[in-house]
Amino acid sequence: MAKIVASTEDAIRILTISNEKKRNAFTSGMQADLLRHLTDVDNDPQVRAVVITGSGQNSFSSGHDFGSLENTNGLDDSHDLKAYLKPLEMAVPVIAAVNGYCFGAGLILALSCDFRIGSENASFGSPGARLGMLPEGGQLIRLPLLMSRGAAMEFMLSAEPLSASDGYQTGLLNRITKTGEVLKEAMNVASKIARNSPRAVGAIKRGILLGERDGHQGALAYEVQAAKELMLGPDAQKGVQSFLEKREPEFGNR
Repeated sequence: MAKIVASTEDAIRILTISNEKKRNAFTSGMQADLLRHLTDVDNDPQVRAVVITGSGQNSFSSGHDFGSLENTNGLDDSHDLKAYLKPLEMAVPVIAAVNGYCFGAGLILALSCDFRIGSENASFGSPGARLGMLPEGGQLIRLPLLMSRGAAMEFMLSAEPLSASDGYQTGLLNRITKTGEVLKEAMNVASKIARNSPRAVGAIKRGILLGERDGHQGALAYEVQAAKELMLGPDAQKGVQSFLEKREPEFGNR
């Protein structure tokens, strides 16, 4: 059955795109489930990080299951991108553990995550130009930010798949793992994030996204305000105290 499988390990929510028979393509129901699960994370103060991956070892997601979309509300459903863009508005860091094919809607989702860890067999595709269509979901903005401008331009204009190695060299991937180990590595990184102050982590993410949207001056103004608020908050007191006592800090929920 095509679905989004949710599980929790410590303070980390794991969302698995499960539709292996169709390379983890998204049905309309899966789109709705993904949005619901990500919204649930926003409302759960105990969750400190999210990892999104695909079922099996061969696909993160190949995009939309157009056959399923045609059986519901038609191809217009494929333009409902709210679920894939949701990570950009979340306070909690979201990590894409990319295992295999990452095309179409899968690529949009991965780009919306805060960073990406890929397996050796990861492959990224933006086939819009070949199909006579525009690369959607922020690809025109996000790809040049994450990669070099030239690399992003070549990727989209050629419409040729990008390997994990090239993705790492151009900055699309933070790191590469052996096939079958990407979820483990993503969980390791998520655990390091989850042990830190959730207020500080959320503020860092907001500041970076604000800088991308509003530029240097907007980000600097936010930094001044957020730094003061954090300094006077409980997490800063706990962090300093634990440092002086040479122990790991124990922060509260978001």
